[in-house]
Amino acid sequence: MRGTSFPLGAGLLVSGLTLLAACSYTKETIPEPTCTSVPAVVSYQRDVLPILQARCYRCHSAANYNNPSPNGSAGALNMESFAALKTWTQPTGNGVSYIVGSIRQLPGYNPMPYDGKDGPDACQIAIIKAWVDAGAPSN
Repeated sequence: MRGTSFPLGAGLLVSGLTLLAACSYTKETIPEPTCTSVPAVVSYQRDVLPILQARCYRCHSAANYNNPSPNGSAGALNMESFAALKTWTQPTGNGVSYIVGSIRQLPGYNPMPYDGKDGPDACQIAIIKAWVDAGAPSN
């Protein structure tokens, strides 16, 4: 018996659906940062502040506040001010805080660091996220 033939329309439909299915998987999902060393209770002073100092203060400190960066933008958040930092930990319309959305480089947020250099690693992001999820206490 010869191979089964399909009408031209059915072949195009199958080809189109295959292409559509392939395209639907091209969007990269950004995984939730994971880390095995996130403390049960995250402390701002002990856990978060050192990360911010090491990874963020080069642009987001009093010395650099609103000073133009090499790309022409300004560090519009002074992370040395806990009160200012706290405002960026509040959930946005989609439930993710601006600071977490930015350092995770989620769509709709300004990716931080803007130059992609020396940003927090997955463990550091998980620690900051745990702190934000706990209400960003000043402990």
